[in-house]
Parts: sequence; structure tokens; C-alpha cells
Amino acid sequence: MNTNKVLIMCGGRGKRLGKLTENLPKPLIKIGDKTILELKLRNYIQQGFNNFILCVGYKGDLIKEAVKQFGLTGVFKFSDEGEPAGILKRLYMAKDLFDERIIVTYGDTHTDINLLQLYESHIKSDNEATIVVAPIQNPFGLVEFDRVSKVTYFKEKPVLNYYIGYAVINKSALELVPHKIIDMPDGEGLVMFYKILMAMEKLGAFYHSGLQITFNTEDELRIVQEKFINFYTAREGV
Repeated sequence: MNTNKVLIMCGGRGKRLGKLTENLPKPLIKIGDKTILELKLRNYIQQGFNNFILCVGYKGDLIKEAVKQFGLTGVFKFSDEGEPAGILKRLYMAKDLFDERIIVTYGDTHTDINLLQLYESHIKSDNEATIVVAPIQNPFGLVEFDRVSKVTYFKEKPVLNYYIGYAVINKSALELVPHKIIDMPDGEGLVMFYKILMAMEKLGAFYHSGLQITFNTEDELRIVQEKFINFYTAREGV
């Protein structure tokens, strides 16, 4: 068991899920007989982590109560900036709850990333933050053209590297955040923060080619349910 803390973003509503999130925050949607959040916490505990910060917002009281009902062994702290807060503000306001650095994940997605490997990759570098990138095949052809509309580049369904939200971030990096970007909505402030670190050559990448599951609509939820169940059934020691 290690003492590194894991921060889980649980503040969004998931509006595109319609009625499913009218009375329930997205991380409490069930996959099989357990919520997404419980499955994630059990997976992290199995990896050796037991110290968590949950950044809540939309119906945060339901998440706080649910965590109590999970009956898991661990330390759970909550940071509640309300529903409108963007990701960067939630992260910034939670910085007093951790020490040198924090592992950042999301309560409504799942990957099979080894968090300890991610953490160790970061501390071996001189980066202020390390973000997880994953290969995703673009379903369309990629085209570039010049000012006179002559096509200069074409590639059919390229595999591109996408940022998938997970990261390790130094507390010292958050001290560099300009106050004017803290209140930017959704993920806009976080992207600006990463661009600042990139300009300083202090932003690293951790490549992950394994499982990555996310959903934003009811149709996508139906598609990923089987993947979630298969993944966790294989690890039902938790």
C-alpha cells in the first residue's frame, strides 16, 4: 500500500445522458450491480491506493453518501466547488488537500492504466505535470490544404494521440496558475494551464495503449456496459 493520493473528478452532470442524470450524478450510474465510481475506487484500492480526494459538484451530497455506503477501506476527502465550477478551479481549490503532487482521474471514465507506473514515470522526470495520451483511430480521412484550396496532405483514418484526462500534477505547478484562467468553464482553464506548462517545457506525456472506456450519451453507455462488466469480472477479487 502506498501513501500517494488519487483525485477523482466527480463534479459534472453529464447533460447528454438526459433523464439518467436528472436526479443522479454521472459517476453513480450503475454498470451491472455497482456504480462506476465504486468500480473505480475498488480498482484503485486493488492497485494499492487508499487515499482519495473526490471533487464533487452536481448532486455532490449523493456522491458523499454513496461513498459511505460502498463500505470500502480508505481515506476519503471531498472538495465541493458547486456545479458550475470548471475542472481547473476544482483542481486548484483542492490543492490544500494534498502535498507535493496528485494523481488526477475522472469518475465517469475508466482505463486499465497502472497508476503507480504513471506516478513513477512522472517523478523520474523534471516535468511539472504528466498527462496520459492514448492512440485513437480517427474514423475519417485527414486532409490539409493551402490558401488556394490545393490539397497538400491526405491520410485515411489516421491514428492520433489524444489526451484522455488522467494526469500527475505537482502542487508547485498549481501555484503558477494565472487567476484569470481559474474560473474558465469546463476544461478550458485546464487546457490553458497545460499550454503554459508546455511553453515552459514542463509538460510530459505518458503513453497508454490499453483499455479506455468513456461515454457521454445513452447509446454510448449501452455499448460500454459490456466492456466495463468484462473488465471488472476478470478482477473480481475486489
